Amino acid sequence: MVFTIAVAVFVLGVLIFFHELGHFLAAKLVDIQVLRFSIGFGKPIVSRYWGETEYSLSWVPFGGYVKMAGDDPAEGIEGTVDQEKVSTDPARHFENKGIFQRFFVISAGPLANFLLAIILYQGIFFFQGVDTFSTTTVETLRQELVFPGMEKIRDRSEILKVNGIEVSSWDDIIDEVLDGSGSATGFDFLDQQSRQPYSVTIPTDSDSLRRQLVTAMIPFSPPRVGSVIPGKPAHKADLERGDLVVEINGEPIGSWHEMTGKIYGSAGVPLTLLVERDGERIPIKVKPEKGSVPRGDGTFEERGLIGIGQFYERVQLPFAEAIQAGAKYTVYTTVFIAKSLTNLFAGLITRRVSFGEAKDVFGGPVLIGQWAGESARSGYLWNFMAILSINLAILNLLPIPVLDGGHLLFLLIEVVRFGRPLSPVQRMRMIQVGLIIVFGLMLLATANDLRRVFGL
Repeated sequence: MVFTIAVAVFVLGVLIFFHELGHFLAAKLVDIQVLRFSIGFGKPIVSRYWGETEYSLSWVPFGGYVKMAGDDPAEGIEGTVDQEKVSTDPARHFENKGIFQRFFVISAGPLANFLLAIILYQGIFFFQGVDTFSTTTVETLRQELVFPGMEKIRDRSEILKVNGIEVSSWDDIIDEVLDGSGSATGFDFLDQQSRQPYSVTIPTDSDSLRRQLVTAMIPFSPPRVGSVIPGKPAHKADLERGDLVVEINGEPIGSWHEMTGKIYGSAGVPLTLLVERDGERIPIKVKPEKGSVPRGDGTFEERGLIGIGQFYERVQLPFAEAIQAGAKYTVYTTVFIAKSLTNLFAGLITRRVSFGEAKDVFGGPVLIGQWAGESARSGYLWNFMAILSINLAILNLLPIPVLDGGHLLFLLIEVVRFGRPLSPVQRMRMIQVGLIIVFGLMLLATANDLRRVFGL
């Protein structure tokens, strides 16, 4: 428990620090006077003046802020600044700077989190290697994503070439498909049952179809456990990273897809998994819990889940490739998370997704702490930090007053009104509405945390 708390504090502290450092440095670059740099909200626990800025650590740990001269509407939220110690220059007030300067300062926080994710991924790929499937075999297709041309792909076919280029891993396949620019994608296959080669050309005249193509193909991978989610049935049953599932209820299991198929259809039904661990075969009893899994169209599907992730192999990358791959993977992850959130909110608005289904997606500080501790134990702490940093950036860009996206919305309103900003009273009222929304989301996330911990 102490280890988990310490790791969670470290992770959140680093992410918050980088976010606020982005705002701080941007403000300094455009000569805005910074009165306080705070990690946490509310009354400071400790604080120290250095030059014109007070640096503090405050009581409420879920966030931070950079208090700039002239940024009055949020002062009641962040805490007052001692004006006797530091005099302010109206020419250096936030509100007296140009639109583009203020836009730069507000957006610098999320940009800092994106930059942190890029740096983390680059370091991971260079020092630890990239997680990949060495396989080039398509086990089967996700039928809900199949479009014309794909039906010619046979199960358990090995991909030899994509667009005439040889591939040696699943990452190679993804790269070649997504980087394609023609109106079609050509595959050279080897049917593993007949051992006969065959070719398939699939119309992919848009980026969305190319993405759908790689998502629809399920790579073959062994049924080996790569990660275990804290508090879930697998964790409670003592499944461990590296365990190879060879049987479920006495039936042989040959792949990850076969294994998850059995688990998905067994919500609430006890299963006996026979796993290989350190040369021994160990029976483990586990009962999948019912959970909601997002589909590609933004709706949810109820499945049996035990809380495990796939096992990946790590391949070292040269420095130049690691730099490029880190930036590219950050973009890919950002797009994926943004699309998932968009589909989720669109599903809630159109009622294709019920609130009961969506609530499983939300997690708060307890879940973050559990994930941080488990990630540190399994060697994936930096990966977790990178993903969380991207999430923090995206969430801060939501157009909710009190978040960075809300302040960008104020600037947009000012532009639409031909340079007339909202009054401090109007902004304060909108910020109060934003606070209600944010606190509501925090309460929902915390309630879900408690529900998971106590099995409610």
